[in-house]
Amino acid sequence: MSVLKQELIVPERRVVVAPLTIVWLLGLGVVALLPRVLGLSDFLTADEIHHWIDRVERFSVAIGARDWASTNQTGHPGVTTMWLGSLGLYAERLAVAQGWAQVGSVVDHLAWLRLPSSIVQSLAVVLGYTWLRRIVRQPTAMIGALLWATSPYLISHGRVLHLDGLLTSFLTLSLLAILVACRSEQPQRWIVAAGVCYGLALLTKGPALIALPVIGLLLFWLMPASSLIQRFRGSIGWYALWLATALIVVLLLWPALWSTPGAALERYLGEIIWNGGRPNGDGQYFLGQAIGDPGPLFYIVANAFRLTPVALLGLVLLPFALWRHRDDRNMLLALSAFVLFWTLVMTVGPKKFDRYQLPTWPALMILSATGIDLALSALWSGSRAATARRLAAGLVGALLLVATAQPLLQYHPYYLSYYNPLLGGGAAAQRNLLIGWGEGMDQVGAYLRSRADIQYGPVLTALPQTLAPFVPVPVKDVTTFGDAPANYAVVYLESVQREADPPLYAKLQQTLPLKRITIHGIDYAEIYQLPKPFVEPVDARFGEAIHLRGVTVDQTPGQITITPSWDVRAKLDADYLLFLHIFNAEGQRVAQIDVPPNGAGPATSAWQPGEQLAVPLPVPFPAELPAGSYRVVLGLYDPAAQTRLPLTTGTGAPVELAGEHALLLTTVEVGDR
Repeated sequence: MSVLKQELIVPERRVVVAPLTIVWLLGLGVVALLPRVLGLSDFLTADEIHHWIDRVERFSVAIGARDWASTNQTGHPGVTTMWLGSLGLYAERLAVAQGWAQVGSVVDHLAWLRLPSSIVQSLAVVLGYTWLRRIVRQPTAMIGALLWATSPYLISHGRVLHLDGLLTSFLTLSLLAILVACRSEQPQRWIVAAGVCYGLALLTKGPALIALPVIGLLLFWLMPASSLIQRFRGSIGWYALWLATALIVVLLLWPALWSTPGAALERYLGEIIWNGGRPNGDGQYFLGQAIGDPGPLFYIVANAFRLTPVALLGLVLLPFALWRHRDDRNMLLALSAFVLFWTLVMTVGPKKFDRYQLPTWPALMILSATGIDLALSALWSGSRAATARRLAAGLVGALLLVATAQPLLQYHPYYLSYYNPLLGGGAAAQRNLLIGWGEGMDQVGAYLRSRADIQYGPVLTALPQTLAPFVPVPVKDVTTFGDAPANYAVVYLESVQREADPPLYAKLQQTLPLKRITIHGIDYAEIYQLPKPFVEPVDARFGEAIHLRGVTVDQTPGQITITPSWDVRAKLDADYLLFLHIFNAEGQRVAQIDVPPNGAGPATSAWQPGEQLAVPLPVPFPAELPAGSYRVVLGLYDPAAQTRLPLTTGTGAPVELAGEHALLLTTVEVGDR
């Protein structure tokens, strides 16, 4: 037997279930579970609110009615997501019926639907570790599982009702079971286990098909046989068993295949060809520019930003580990081959999102663990100054644990907001990658609820359904701007990055943002108050702080009502009063008021930059006011200092008529009474 063949046939590592192992498994399970299940009533991703909540509910109804054809909800096909979501739906109804829980909003409802999927993905980490320790060194398996459990990127997708997290778990387990089979004395049971997991992956999302060729090649390469012919025959047999098991799982768990298999498979393939074979319809953003297909560098950059410094360190050390750990080399090369093949296929496709690379991440964490294991082993081993070296290894290990655990506390529940601090974190990521799936809308809603005038009109945004549960007023699509009065507009980061309708967003952003929602360095959203409507444009400015956009004049017998549309551009340091003076043709003042410009609302010193204000100001006429033309003059003054706010832009009234810094607002005609 050749030296190469001897290297290939490395027996399955002996696994001993000791009390410490059980403790480790329990601890690993807790570490994986808690960040994935705590606080699931956080925010709604766009895909969840637009698609998956409804799909789960329709799937559940179809199962209850035995309407098998209607379980074909989407071509993804998302069957595992819908089964698990239906389990959460049943648990929710049971808990509510028993009085154990209350569901007061769609966010609370979504948390129940998310829960089973989050638990399954947490259990996948534990199961993955028990399989991983059969093919690599025990320290590598432990570190790899810990990185898998604590990766903010994997956690973020383990908390949502979606596809990529489940696809990642099932594909990884299938790959690990295949690798165990290639070292096992009883490979068939591992091949069957791999097939079950792969069937679940196929039921989750179409890109699972990418694994078909790479698994076949890995089986041929790693097959323990003495000749190429034996290896070919053996790998074909194993491959057939793996694939047959997967297809049986698909047939058993997708009821649509029981009644309308043609329609289900047509939709499955159509989703891959139609949806996956085109650039994202809403556009992409990469390296500072809106773009259709980000190109070959996309996944390299996206992965680098999503990695933690600890995981990145391990990957840098990986080549040295491959050279050092010969017994594990083929297993690690197999994982590397899977990562590279998947990345290549995804890179060739025109539609790219960073989450499409997620199925490679557990493998990346295992490869990173190999490099970290090498570094710690190098510190730990050796006879010279053994105590000092081991102390250093322990200290480095403790620091790595702290660095691994820190993001779990700092970023909860916004794990989607985690980006590698070595590359500049979220602030740098938003200049290079498309960001925003609905996260942050909960904070947008909290701010809007605090506004005293929130009830005065609808809110506009590009993702209305992700915001609607968090505000007490209607939320409309931003494209309806101008169709009817609206109060606030929320400009979401991804819309700006994609350059969605620049003329429309220029109109929305003509005022200053009242509030910027920043999470971990990422400016997710800006909240604008829309200008108050007016009839006559004015475009006058008082100092640097106050912009008078326009005015509406209503005249009734005995009085005139002036409604200025104010745009606050900067903070004011005093409580100004507004004067409105009415002059006749001879320059005599015939009527006036001096009032706070915001009526009974907050004084001007409390005005915030970006606020839009419009309060009707009635000016009574004298009883015997003759018919004719009357000039209306407006200004602002500080009653304490007896100084006027300078009029810097606009048509000033004659100084001899109204003094300095008075705006000639309009002219009104008063008829005979």
